[in-house]
Amino acid sequence: MKMIKTIKSLPMAVAAAAILAAAPMPEGTPIFGENTAFAQQAPAKKDQKTRKVPAMSLDAHKKIQKAQEAMDVQQFVEAKEILDDLLESKRINDYERAVAWQLKAMIAFEEDNTQATIGAYEQILRFAESIPEALEMNIIYGLAQLYYSEENFDKALEYVNKWESRIDPTLISVSHQQFIANLHYVRNEFEGALKYIYAAIETAKSLDTVEVKEAWYGLALSSHWELGQFEKVRDVLEILLINWPKPQYWIQLAGIYQELGDEPTSYSLTEAAYKQGFLDDKETQLVNVAQIQLARGAPIKCAWILEKAFKENRVERSPQNEKTLGQCYMMAYEYEKALPPLSKAAAGEKDGDLWFQIGQVQMQLGHYKDAVNSFDNVLNTFKNTKDTKEKEKRLSAMMSRGQAFTELKQFKDAHEAFKDAKRMATDRKDKRMVTQWEKYLRAEEEREKMLKG
Repeated sequence: MKMIKTIKSLPMAVAAAAILAAAPMPEGTPIFGENTAFAQQAPAKKDQKTRKVPAMSLDAHKKIQKAQEAMDVQQFVEAKEILDDLLESKRINDYERAVAWQLKAMIAFEEDNTQATIGAYEQILRFAESIPEALEMNIIYGLAQLYYSEENFDKALEYVNKWESRIDPTLISVSHQQFIANLHYVRNEFEGALKYIYAAIETAKSLDTVEVKEAWYGLALSSHWELGQFEKVRDVLEILLINWPKPQYWIQLAGIYQELGDEPTSYSLTEAAYKQGFLDDKETQLVNVAQIQLARGAPIKCAWILEKAFKENRVERSPQNEKTLGQCYMMAYEYEKALPPLSKAAAGEKDGDLWFQIGQVQMQLGHYKDAVNSFDNVLNTFKNTKDTKEKEKRLSAMMSRGQAFTELKQFKDAHEAFKDAKRMATDRKDKRMVTQWEKYLRAEEEREKMLKG
């Protein structure tokens, strides 16, 4: 399960820190520093040392302001030319270079050029000692997000580790924890993903302003599954079902109880989902509910579920599903109702074994003519077989065919059937059995003659 959330609208807190005031600033006035709004809200160590931000010259400020005015009207080419010209100057200080690169990062972001945005941010870090530490921390974290969006997860983790090693732990927010959890997940580091996503959940629970998200438990669910921690999967699914009672969680919870060997609970959950209509658009699950009834010794309920699903066009009348319906009726001793779906299944799958079973049921019900057709289908299905068991099935079908003709008083056809059966028999036992049926056939012929006088 890939959970990459491409950052198409990355919060531009990093780039926004370089937004300049509209009016020209006096020479020596820092554009961003410890007292800016950005520095105040940026998560950083409580005991971090104050950095002295160099002053910006009036000339550099004018060029920066001119570049921003071009950016405001989407004249990015002009803005880049101004910034490139400024960066080529040997007279500007590191602070001014950082500001120029920050505007270039904003342009690259607006142009949806992630690689260029990354390159610009990394240039800013070259001048880290000349910018507020809060800004540096946000750039490092922003780079982790950008590399994540490019699916360069190794680099993303590198920047996350650098950021986390320097940040005050009490200032790590829910969104930070969620992002880091996702990063570990896509790296298949499921233990790490669980550590951070559960931290996010606990942090959110402790705050009145943050709501625990369903997707967070979804990530925990997937991580536990990947680790084979099925008891934990069950626990998370129960939380999801209670708080977000979606059909999929009923089905998944039933499945995990099955995996854990608790079939009664699994069956009960599946039935509950069925009764609530959660399975109406899930063909496989509807068939599964029917099969559960078989397993629980309620075959007639199995048949009712399938008949209803067929009638409502929720389940395809495939040979396999027809076969399941027929088997349900068979186990419920509803033999007459079992024959139509079983016949459809046998015809669809060219199933010689099933045709033989159908023929036997038809014999028991006295449907001898239909039984002859079923046994003919067995013979045709296994006509050119070299398999020993299938040859035995052909012999049984031929003998049963002779029995059906006997019951129909079609004695000539019966004799032919038994004669063919004797030719097919390969051992004494089978030949003796055919001989016994031939004796029965002759006795029936004599009895019929006596009855007719």
